[in-house]
Amino acid sequence: MLSKNLSFLMESFYNLTGLPIRYCETDGMLVRMLPNSSQQLDPYSSVLPKLLEASHDVQYVVTEDFLFYGKIDDTANKGCFIIGPGYNMPLSQPQLTKIMVSAKIAARDRELFTEWMSEIPLLSFEGFLNALSFLNFALNRNRVSVEQLLLRVNSSYSVEPAITTHLTNALYHAAEAAYFHNTYNLELQIITYVRNGERDKLAALFENSVHGKGGPVAKEALRQEKNIFIVTVTLVTRAAIEGGLNIETAFHLSDIYIQQAEGLSRIEAITLLRQQMVLEFADRVAKSKYPANASLVTLQCMQYVKKHINSPILLRDISEAVGFSASYISKKFAKEMGVNLNDYINAQKIQEAKNLLAFTNKSLSEISSYLCFSSQSYFQNLFKKIVGMTPMQYRNSFNQHKS
Repeated sequence: MLSKNLSFLMESFYNLTGLPIRYCETDGMLVRMLPNSSQQLDPYSSVLPKLLEASHDVQYVVTEDFLFYGKIDDTANKGCFIIGPGYNMPLSQPQLTKIMVSAKIAARDRELFTEWMSEIPLLSFEGFLNALSFLNFALNRNRVSVEQLLLRVNSSYSVEPAITTHLTNALYHAAEAAYFHNTYNLELQIITYVRNGERDKLAALFENSVHGKGGPVAKEALRQEKNIFIVTVTLVTRAAIEGGLNIETAFHLSDIYIQQAEGLSRIEAITLLRQQMVLEFADRVAKSKYPANASLVTLQCMQYVKKHINSPILLRDISEAVGFSASYISKKFAKEMGVNLNDYINAQKIQEAKNLLAFTNKSLSEISSYLCFSSQSYFQNLFKKIVGMTPMQYRNSFNQHKS
């Protein structure tokens, strides 16, 4: 029978994590289990021998079905806690069948077993190891970190020398073949356009068939495209969040696109999905920049400015385009946006100037002329007022960031 302290520790751990927990004698004989359920539904028997054979007082096992189990020796009472299973992804029906077969759970108990497993909360592998580390400290006052746990199981696997060897060889062969990565500037353009919600510029970038030369990140072509997709959606998600997109929306959208990409079997389909993904993120960022209470008139004003960014933009032109007087749209825009329309036009032109300074070699006079400023000096003064540095200082700082 368990002591009150061990029972309290066991119950507290289960209430905190939701992970099944058992106290066993050193030979594996079960003393108590939480949750209280039939042993016939418990799949831990398939890994118990391996856990009991472990030489360390804290150990974990990951099964072929990616279930996590852990063992913590109770050194004072000659027993042990067995934790798990834990898992980080919902289990499919084939996975449940395989687990039942491995644990010799009767087919007639499938419904009960499925319900028992579904009550275990999803938990990352690192989260599981943290829970194991915490319980060990609470029980034995012996601190074993997650890193130490990982090294115990993977002590024969040394990452750093292998990585260093591969890096040295890759750099050598790239120099020999004059093969160099040239995607960085393209990545910066895509990230900047997504952050600013500039869908049209991204669409133009894709239409011009601009592409870079990246390195191999997989051993076969389809996996290569999927890995590139995952890297791209990760960068784009961060850029969208920086641009104002809701964090939860951004991460959920990222997860959905990755799942879609993983289900594709054609390279061209993944490429198309990647472009659609980038454009959708930019669209959502652009919409997030509009106030929720913005009227149709205000939205039309913003769209007009965006469409005519390289033209002289006068209030009377916007007034004619949206069908309301200049006085009306000026007051309404200022009330809804918190900035007057002329200042908004200047801010959007300066944003376009920042893109041109960063991603083209156009001179200041060319940029000033393209954006229809009255003079180059006015453009430079306005740029410094809004950005806090001169156009050339901005270009130089951006180039330094790239190098």
